[in-house]
Amino acid sequence: MNVTPLVDVALVVLIIFMMVTPMMTKTFWINLPPKREEKETPSQRPESQAPLVMTVDRAGVIRLNQAVLEKNELSERLPRMLAAADQKVVYFDAHDRAPYGVAAEAMDLARAAGARSIAILTKPVVK
Repeated sequence: MNVTPLVDVALVVLIIFMMVTPMMTKTFWINLPPKREEKETPSQRPESQAPLVMTVDRAGVIRLNQAVLEKNELSERLPRMLAAADQKVVYFDAHDRAPYGVAAEAMDLARAAGARSIAILTKPVVK
């Protein structure tokens, strides 16, 4: 029996696996903010650096930094607030019993208004 073709095929498969294996490792990059030497308190922050927090309460009322906004007002006011802010991040929190459609629509409106990213808050703000 001639084993030369078998060895040729085995070597080709070995080379293919050696080339593909490094590409199969999945990596992702995390951009962390730089460390700050001084602790900032919320009272030390200027208004332009205050975070933009959008909340949806149990009744479906949308608030932006505690100011009640209608859906059409959100698309007008949020771009101005984002233009004044250093970061284009909107922090989002919704009550556990808030209507899902209203919460999803609020996030869509924020994204359409120019929010680069929407960060979901892990500690509840809305009661």
